[in-house]
Amino acid sequence: MLNFFKLQENQTGRTEESGCIYQKYRTTACKTCPVKIQCTRRKGGREIDRSQYADAVEQNHQRYQANPQLYRKRQEINEHIFGTIKRKWGYNYTNLIGLEKVNGEHSLIMLVYNIKRSINILGVPDLIAKLKAWNSPYKRKFLFCLKTTCLKLFLTQIIFGTNQNKPKCNLA
Repeated sequence: MLNFFKLQENQTGRTEESGCIYQKYRTTACKTCPVKIQCTRRKGGREIDRSQYADAVEQNHQRYQANPQLYRKRQEINEHIFGTIKRKWGYNYTNLIGLEKVNGEHSLIMLVYNIKRSINILGVPDLIAKLKAWNSPYKRKFLFCLKTTCLKLFLTQIIFGTNQNKPKCNLA
């Protein structure tokens, strides 16, 4: 077994586009090794790059080896959703910046996925029938908030005379 040593701080680490930092390791044993050509063509010998996340990856691999049926179940239930969104729909990155905005964008993508899944399971006519028959308390609250907001805007326009020829809300 070869003993690798960590390079000096000023010689170490490179950052990939992903932002991952790699640590470089080298050994002096390669210079005298008779089968060096099978291992590396580099004059200075073998060099190993180790990611800053290598320990976490190894721990995850050990958990997977200890409990493969749990990971198999996870693949069956969850992973296909993200695979569909990334590979079939091409959603590999977000268009927005900031946690709140990205969460909102992700929520919209999940909503679209759920609607498409519902259409595939029920079909369009049955889905529309179920949505029309659905009696949600949120619908009443939303309509109440929408009407009161429109009423406030309408009264503000009447009282203060702003944008009288362009109403923002229709109280139909």
